[in-house]
Amino acid sequence: MFTAHSQASSPGDARRLAMAYLDAHCPGADTEAVQIVVSELVTNAVRHTPEGTWSLSLRIEEGQLILEITDDSPVLPSARRGPALDGRGGLGLGLVDKLSDHTAVVPSGRGKTITAWWKLPTGHTADRPAQGA
Repeated sequence: MFTAHSQASSPGDARRLAMAYLDAHCPGADTEAVQIVVSELVTNAVRHTPEGTWSLSLRIEEGQLILEITDDSPVLPSARRGPALDGRGGLGLGLVDKLSDHTAVVPSGRGKTITAWWKLPTGHTADRPAQGA
């Protein structure tokens, strides 16, 4: 399992650490897709939470790569009808949905958790590389 927190990591650190985790534990994972999703979700947490506080985790469970980001904002994300081409955003949630196999948003007592899942190549069941990989 990999975890990064806003108190100790910048969004750039989170991307780099996530890629190092994938290199070590997820050969065959779509690293570009995961990197974009990490970037979008961490950037959204920084932009839309009162203190920019977030926690990111990656883990392998039952043949899936699971990414979770938790932040302190109770405001749930919603897809816009179209992106704002003036720099205000609007592309991120759509990218996350397209680049992952499945996503979910779950409110919590003080904020929310956004989860993205990817099916991994056969043989990945826990936080270790597939046999022979």
